[in-house]
Amino acid sequence: MRKSLVALTALVAVSLTSACSLLEPAVAATSPTPAASPTGSADSGFGSVRDSGDIPDPCTLLDRAEVVDLTGREITQIDEDGAEPGEATRYCQWQQSGGQLAVFLSRTSPADFQVTVADAEPVDGVGEDAFAHSGHLYVLYGTVQLDVYSRGASDTRNLADAKQVARTLLPRI
Repeated sequence: MRKSLVALTALVAVSLTSACSLLEPAVAATSPTPAASPTGSADSGFGSVRDSGDIPDPCTLLDRAEVVDLTGREITQIDEDGAEPGEATRYCQWQQSGGQLAVFLSRTSPADFQVTVADAEPVDGVGEDAFAHSGHLYVLYGTVQLDVYSRGASDTRNLADAKQVARTLLPRI
């Protein structure tokens, strides 16, 4: 009886060890691992949602120091959307001394993105397509629309800041 119990215990231990070895690659393949972005910060960690998946919380895509570096203004308050994962639109607003940075992410299609107001100004050098209107920079990235609003400097400087924010965010979306 004692030999049977020892053999059974050894069999269970080997089985559990083997099962763990089999599960490790599958778990590693599906577990989010933050990847370094070009600026050295972690991205959303879940891979690109360019064409599908939950829109990430924009407040997690930029840290405080990056927002200050990108806009040149100190943060006085951060307003988060409080949305649950799976929401079609997400936003984050960084209230700043003398200005504001707001980022909105939502699902769209290239055809819907093309439906713009008559006085929108095309913007080159960011995303797959982009335009500016009423102080906002709208950028198409697959099926994600990025809306960046930077306020606190001249219109030219605000647009330049918004473009830099968009370029920083796109690899993280």
